[in-house]
Amino acid sequence: MTISHFKMPSWPTLQRVIYPFAISTALATAGAAQGLAVPSGQDLSFLGFISENEGDLVRFRFLAPEIGEGISYAGAFPDFQVLCDEQVMPVLNANSLNPTQIVLSMSAQDIPFGEDDPDVLQFFEIFRPENSLCIWEEF
Repeated sequence: MTISHFKMPSWPTLQRVIYPFAISTALATAGAAQGLAVPSGQDLSFLGFISENEGDLVRFRFLAPEIGEGISYAGAFPDFQVLCDEQVMPVLNANSLNPTQIVLSMSAQDIPFGEDDPDVLQFFEIFRPENSLCIWEEF
């Protein structure tokens, strides 16, 4: 299931419909729908794209059922860089999106965006795009 949210009132309605579809389609085409190749070897799938602050911040959500079940945060950490560089940046570039911040998340279960479930493990990392690369932002 793909979840797309937009909080960009200044954009025409048509763009709010086209961008979620374009992002979802581009990630699925790039292999993000299932079976992404990441250093940990875990099975990831794309959950959704969310744009906030008129596109200044973008979120890419991934389902990672193995986190906490054999894949620790340390084991998943290198996966974030690979996802950002090899999946997210090409999609942003292809759609002429220029955020200042990229938030990637991995969730052990698909829970609605913004909801907290203490029984569901989630990992987050923040990057900034620079010269078509993802620069990790320690927080």
